Amino acid sequence: MPIYTHLYIKDQANALIEEFKIADPPINVREIAGKLGIEIIEMSNDSWFYGMLTRYDEDFYIVINKLMPETQKRYAIAHELGHLRLHNQELEYQRRPDKEYHHREADVFALELCIPTRLIQREAFSWFNDHKFLANLFGVSEPLMVKKMEELQLIPKGKFSWLYADAKAI
Repeated sequence: MPIYTHLYIKDQANALIEEFKIADPPINVREIAGKLGIEIIEMSNDSWFYGMLTRYDEDFYIVINKLMPETQKRYAIAHELGHLRLHNQELEYQRRPDKEYHHREADVFALELCIPTRLIQREAFSWFNDHKFLANLFGVSEPLMVKKMEELQLIPKGKFSWLYADAKAI
């Protein structure tokens, strides 16, 4: 299985957005999963558990921790959709530490799916780069929005690092 470039991974996320004709935030990752025939199961789990993609026979399921805030649930679903889109033939990665790069790839996919570059660039301009407003508009956490805006150089890197130093990015 190849290691994908960030550009390829982002293109895969945007292909889903185009396939389902999504033009405005927030991106409804639950609806995308449903249209792909994937059932989302919410279960109470330990705080370290975010989610997982699993397959039973020919059906895929995304299991997420129902105790997480909705913003984390949405990101976890997007992350697992990334595994489906990028790694669906290699689900054994879940138990193999040598496949850690799969999670980094799924994180790139999830960030682009939840906050598509073309949409955040348009909305950031319209809303004067207000990361708090934009986080709410896109249905993501503020630290995740800051991460995306820094990546796109919409805000200076590190400007808000003191605010979110202890926060989880999802």
